[in-house]
Amino acid sequence: MRQDRLHYRVRQIGCALLTVLILGTLTVSASSAQVRSSEAEDAERLASRLAARYDAIDTMRLRFVQTASSAFMDTDERYSGQLTFSDVAYRIDTSNQTILSDGVTTWVHNRSEGQVIINDFVEDESAFSLTQFLGSFSDDYRSTYQGSELLKDAGHERLRLHPLDDFAAFRQVDLWIRDSDGLVTRLIAVDLNDVRMVFDLSSIEVDPQVGPDEFTFQIPEGVEQIDLREEG
Repeated sequence: MRQDRLHYRVRQIGCALLTVLILGTLTVSASSAQVRSSEAEDAERLASRLAARYDAIDTMRLRFVQTASSAFMDTDERYSGQLTFSDVAYRIDTSNQTILSDGVTTWVHNRSEGQVIINDFVEDESAFSLTQFLGSFSDDYRSTYQGSELLKDAGHERLRLHPLDDFAAFRQVDLWIRDSDGLVTRLIAVDLNDVRMVFDLSSIEVDPQVGPDEFTFQIPEGVEQIDLREEG
């Protein structure tokens, strides 16, 4: 039962995407205080740059790979696909599902089951929205600078986040921020159930041209429709 709940929780997080601080106990000395001061300045600089970058984005399209693992799961779970979002509207396309919301209604099309579930849009505070998180994380998390490194042959800086609230959804989040454009290309989050989620993001387009039908779901012929919307 515990494993079933974890699998369901992982699927919730993957659907919501898909869209991401450590204070060491250092011996106080003049040199260590200077190092901590420098790292704090780097963390503040990077956090401010990241929040400003994502706050200015109206629309984004990207490819994602999400891998989730836990001691309570028999095997890792892996999802991949494309995410397009604009404000509260979003569209997630994977090999088996299309999940689409226009901010009023949500459609989940399970192709292998020949089924579409239709429901009222409800903002799920327990689910993980990458873009909302990156636009507001500085209000709820403290950050520390983790240095720079190469990732996929591109320079990145790393930021680690720990929640200010012990009951926050995530115990720790690591972000890889690309030097060239300030975008996150990898995010690792550990939630309160000790589920570790790795998001690798690629083919990132900022404010792409989005067609008028991008967030309008056309129900295919012959599929079963399950309408869970409340009657007005």
